[in-house]
Amino acid sequence: MKKYCYTLLSVSVLAACYSGQASANLRQQCLLGVPQFHGEPVQGDPNSLPVYIEADRAELNQPTSARYEGDVEVKQGNRYLTTQSLEVIQTGTEQNPVRNAYVKGGVTYKDDLINLTGSAARLDLDSKDGDLSNVDYQLVGRQGRGTAEETELRSRYRLMRNATFTSCLPGDDAWSVYAKEMRQDLEDEVAEMWHARFLVRGVPVFYTPYLQLPIGDRRRSGLLIPEVGSSSRDGYFYAQPIYWNIAPNYDATIIPKYMSHRGWQLNGEFRYLTLLGEGRFAGEYLGDDRYTDYVGENRSRHLFHWAHNAAFWNNWRLNVNYTKVSDKRYFSDFDSNYGSSTDGYATQFVKLSYFQPNYNISLSARQFQVFDESDIGPYRAMPQLDFNYYRNGIADGRLDFKLFSQAVRFDNDSNLMPTAWRFHLEPSLNLPLANQYGSVNIETKLYATHYNQRKGRSDRAEDIQRSVNRVLPQVKVDAQTVLVDQKSFIDGYSQTLEPRVQYLYRPYKDQSNIGSSLNSEYLGFGYDSTLLQQDYFSLFRDRRYSGLDRIASANQFTFGGTTRFFDENANERFNFSLGQILYVNHSRIDNSAENSTSGRSSSWAAEANWKINDQWNWRGSYQYDTRLDETSLANSTLEYNPSGNNLIQLNYRFASQAYIDQNLTRSANRYNQDIQQLGATVAWEIGNHWAMVGRYYHDIALNKPIEQYLGAQYNTCCWSVGVGYRRYVTSKANQEYKDDKDTFYDRSILFTVELRGLSNNHNSGISRMLGKGLLPYVKPFDL
Repeated sequence: MKKYCYTLLSVSVLAACYSGQASANLRQQCLLGVPQFHGEPVQGDPNSLPVYIEADRAELNQPTSARYEGDVEVKQGNRYLTTQSLEVIQTGTEQNPVRNAYVKGGVTYKDDLINLTGSAARLDLDSKDGDLSNVDYQLVGRQGRGTAEETELRSRYRLMRNATFTSCLPGDDAWSVYAKEMRQDLEDEVAEMWHARFLVRGVPVFYTPYLQLPIGDRRRSGLLIPEVGSSSRDGYFYAQPIYWNIAPNYDATIIPKYMSHRGWQLNGEFRYLTLLGEGRFAGEYLGDDRYTDYVGENRSRHLFHWAHNAAFWNNWRLNVNYTKVSDKRYFSDFDSNYGSSTDGYATQFVKLSYFQPNYNISLSARQFQVFDESDIGPYRAMPQLDFNYYRNGIADGRLDFKLFSQAVRFDNDSNLMPTAWRFHLEPSLNLPLANQYGSVNIETKLYATHYNQRKGRSDRAEDIQRSVNRVLPQVKVDAQTVLVDQKSFIDGYSQTLEPRVQYLYRPYKDQSNIGSSLNSEYLGFGYDSTLLQQDYFSLFRDRRYSGLDRIASANQFTFGGTTRFFDENANERFNFSLGQILYVNHSRIDNSAENSTSGRSSSWAAEANWKINDQWNWRGSYQYDTRLDETSLANSTLEYNPSGNNLIQLNYRFASQAYIDQNLTRSANRYNQDIQQLGATVAWEIGNHWAMVGRYYHDIALNKPIEQYLGAQYNTCCWSVGVGYRRYVTSKANQEYKDDKDTFYDRSILFTVELRGLSNNHNSGISRMLGKGLLPYVKPFDL
């Protein structure tokens, strides 16, 4: 056999669609029916490589023609063509020859992108164009196949007539798209189809005069997977996401949603990435809410959200998180990605910061839109200027210095509430001492605060002291050590004991002249202070209250410790922490007994984590109130996670009524009993096709379920279908809790259908189902 060199045509049709994280088992199963490329891909222009032809017989008529017969094999780089008959004909002049190759009797072509067969072909060896008849093609390394009666192959595009495409594997015709004409643009990575019909099991179910499908890694504008379902609150609903790929750094998603009980809602999100930062704008708008149980005067319901993060000029940062809704019941009535009814408020925050190695400065504004029925809402801090300075190793390297300073203005929508400027300086010196036995940190700090307060604008506003100065020194000594036992009482484990003792002193100063007593019913204390919830780690905090308006006196010792167990591979398997504060004097902020600690000690606080083995984990916390002589808080989580996304999680949480009454404001306390809630979440992949999620949370005190969810999704290589049922506690406007019958539930059913194989995303759907609900799944372990 003789070998001759010619330049042949490149055939590359339909490339990869969106890539994504895949479920290994299903993805591997799907790829079993997909041809794979074996060998090293050739770099550079394949058209410049030599062509090798092998055939049983060859007849050369130089320079006009050449004919190859019998098991003809043509190779050029990664390209491989086989046929039984190949004829090359050259016409034109010697200076401008025209060379065409004609294939009859069937042709098979393979490369690193596509495998195809056809009945006949014409290949232009000069322009690299070609025409094929009766083509049957299949993508290499990914799902995608189809047919075409006539195919024109050009350098930039492929034009197919009477063509089909599907991501289903051979032998599976679950769905396909048929088009009179299909143009595949290889640069823009998109397939345009005219007079397209969508077929299910060969039966046409949808027609459109024009359709686009992505055939590459680029984002493409078009329709996304819709959501269909029903809800006792919204009625039947249909949401159709429309994706708009505006530019490489801009895109938008527009979601018209119809709800039979409410009407049309238009939702949208715009994302951007510029030199000034990245972020998103989002909005939701319902012009006229027809829901009969909604009693608000404004029937127009809407939401606006803006999130922005920027780093510019090396040292500058800008952060924005702004959410505003039309009414207080918005998140109770609508499911939204930008807030939840369990939050209780929406944050509106902007901050501009400048950073240097030893200091940083920031200018910010913050306010909250709250959703309860209190007449007096929280204060907004606008503007707020913060300055932090750090210098370690001063005084011959022995001391660390830190300065925090702040200037902020507080305002309130209520005419009854005062307004104020607050100026604060907080310098501190820290002496760290450490050796092989442990460490001691000795810290001195000074709180120096000045208030310039103005009485509320209403005639009924209470009088307030206009100028207030508060200076409080503080001394803290914190000692801790780590004791290691290489052979603990458990064979094969080492153990550490980490005792910690802290002494804190701060003198008392009456602070009832800061802020208004009216405000204590909502926020708790002052302009921005609230009582902090206590756990083991909070025992060692400097202050009992957040914010700076209430700095309680302190003369106390905190005793605590942690023990840890490590296996023979130095992996931490268990830890347990226990602590308590002993008060030398009661901690107080004014002369009110309600705002003072009672008894000589705080609650006992305990926390533990246990990695039982690679599949089982447990975490729990417990708080025993010595003043109430009862358990005040407790929670426990046990999780079984054998592999992948499979898990079983059990949760329990408890809060006593006495603890709620003592530590929460009256407006926040809607319980007249203990909180006892038990929950369970199960997520499981059954084989390669089924995924199921079940969730159940029950209020033991009310003896009523809080939330119930059951979802299932069936996945194949080219389609998936899912259904979810959800029932959860909600509320009605002006609802009064008189008896157990005043508990209202919303019931909803959600259907999802997805065409698969257009991307490498073969996930089972478990993550999406776990993320839905009032109490979405959270992995709680930190070992």
